Amino acid sequence: MKFLRDTGFLALAAFLLLLAPGCGDYYRPVANPIISGGGQPQGVHYAYVVNYNPNGDGSTTQIDVSGDTNVAVNAMGVGSISEAFPPSSDALFIANSGNDTVSEYLPIISGAITTIALLPGSHPIFVSSAQTGFMYVINSGTNSACPNTGSISTISLSTLNVTGTVCVGVNPTSLAQVPGGNFIYVLNQGNATTPPSLSLFTPGNLTTTATITSANGLGANPVSLAASTDGNWVFVVTQGSGGGPGALDIISAGQATIGASVPLGVQPTFSTIDPVLNRLYVTNTGGNSVSVFDVTNVNLSNQPAMPTLATVPVGTGPIGLTPLADGTKFYVLNSGSDDVTVVSASSYSVLTSVPLAAGADPVWIASDPTASKVYVANQGTTNTTIIQTSNNSITLSIPAPTQVSGCTSSCAMQQPVMILTQ
Repeated sequence: MKFLRDTGFLALAAFLLLLAPGCGDYYRPVANPIISGGGQPQGVHYAYVVNYNPNGDGSTTQIDVSGDTNVAVNAMGVGSISEAFPPSSDALFIANSGNDTVSEYLPIISGAITTIALLPGSHPIFVSSAQTGFMYVINSGTNSACPNTGSISTISLSTLNVTGTVCVGVNPTSLAQVPGGNFIYVLNQGNATTPPSLSLFTPGNLTTTATITSANGLGANPVSLAASTDGNWVFVVTQGSGGGPGALDIISAGQATIGASVPLGVQPTFSTIDPVLNRLYVTNTGGNSVSVFDVTNVNLSNQPAMPTLATVPVGTGPIGLTPLADGTKFYVLNSGSDDVTVVSASSYSVLTSVPLAAGADPVWIASDPTASKVYVANQGTTNTTIIQTSNNSITLSIPAPTQVSGCTSSCAMQQPVMILTQ
C-alpha cells in the first residue's frame, strides 16, 4: 500500500488553504492526504518534498527514508505548490501555479520531466486523483474555458495531455474524489460577492452536475474535504461564522445535499482519513484540539450522525496531522507552538511533544509507509525536519534548495510546502 500523507495545511489543509500570493507573499497550503496503490518496490521508500520558489522555478527534493539522505533535487515550474501520485502509478505530478503547467516524472528511475500546459490564466493550485489513468487539476484562476470561475482539468496518464477543462465555482481550492473515481467534490471558497460552495463533478462525462450551497445545507466557510475509503461518504469541514465552533457536514457519496452535521471545535482547518483504523481526524486550530471520528459508524438518521470518539488537546494552532501506517500513533503539527504532538491512537493520550526550531513556521506533516519516520516542512527555517518515531527524536533537518541555482554564499532558500511519502 502506498501512503501519501500531507498536512498542514500539509496537505496544507486538505482543504487546500492558500494565501493568494502577491509580491513577496508565499503560499500556505492545507490539504488532504491522498492514499492510493502503486508499484513502489517493497522495502524502498522515499519522501518527496515540494519547494516553492518566490523568485523562479520551484523544485522537488527526494529523501531516502532508510538513510535520511537527500538523493535528488529536480527543478519544476514556476510556483510549484501541490503534488500527487495517481493510483497504481509511480508518476509524480506537480502543480505549478505561476506558469500554468503541471510537471510529471518518474522519480524512482530519475525519469525525464514532462511539462503539461494548461490554459493561460488557469493558476493550478491542487492535483489529486483516486482514479486509475487520470490526474485532476484544480485551477483557481480564470481561463478561456471558464472566464468567470475556476475550473478542473483532466489529464490522461496515457497521453499526458489535458482531455478537458470544466468550470466549477469561484476560487476553488481542493477536491475530494470518492474511491473508485465515480464522483469528485470540489471546494469553492468564493469571494466577496459569491458565497462558498461545492461543485459535484462527474469524471465519466466531464461535467459539473450540481452545486451545493447553504440552500442545500452547506455550513458557513467550508475549508476541507475528505472521502471515506469505502466510497460511501464525503466529509466537509466548515468553520462557521463569528468565531464559534465549526461543524462537519456529511454527504452521501454522489448526492448534492448535506445529509447531516456533527459539531467540531473552534476554527477547524484540516481533515484526514486514517485508512488503517478507518478514522477521520480534524484539527481545530482555534481550539488547540483534534476531533476523532469512526467513519464506519455513520448513520444519517442518528443524532449525532457520527459519534465523536475523542477530542484531544494538543499544542497551539494545530494545522495538520498524520497517522502512522501501523495504527499505533498519530502526529499533530502545531503552527502556533512550533512543535509536534504525539498521541496514542488507542488511548488518545498525549505521549510527548517534539519541539521544532524557533521560527520554524511548519506547514506540512507526513509519515512514511513503514511508520518509522515523520517529516515536517518548515517554511520559516526553509527545511524539512525528520522525526524518528521509535523515540520521537529529531534525526536531521534537510535544507531546501537555493532560490538561485548555483548560489554558494548568503543564499535565499526555497520554501517547503508539501510532502508525500511512498
